[in-house]
Amino acid sequence: MRAVHLNDQISFNMNTNVAIHVDPMIRAEVMVYAYVYGDKKTGFKLDTMDTEITWYLNGKRVKPDGFRELYVKLYGKESLNTLIKDVCTEAEKLVEGRVTTSFADLLNDAVPY
Repeated sequence: MRAVHLNDQISFNMNTNVAIHVDPMIRAEVMVYAYVYGDKKTGFKLDTMDTEITWYLNGKRVKPDGFRELYVKLYGKESLNTLIKDVCTEAEKLVEGRVTTSFADLLNDAVPY
């Protein structure tokens, strides 16, 4: 019997917390849960699995249901859906930028010697 190494497919789970300042009153902290994998052509790629938003009004954390209710009463459900989509998209873009430009440096910082 003989074992032969064929190849390695290395991947990582990366959880990143990002602050999105929507306006002077509203801030969102977004936890982006992502799968990072190697791509021979472009380096590392990101596949976002999920996002969780924590809302802040005037610097104070608010309950998710309370924020949604208030925002819908003020601006409507469609506007809330757009806000959530825009916040998540912005957070995902920031994390993707970190992965594509400096993932190797992130690994060096995260792995103790």
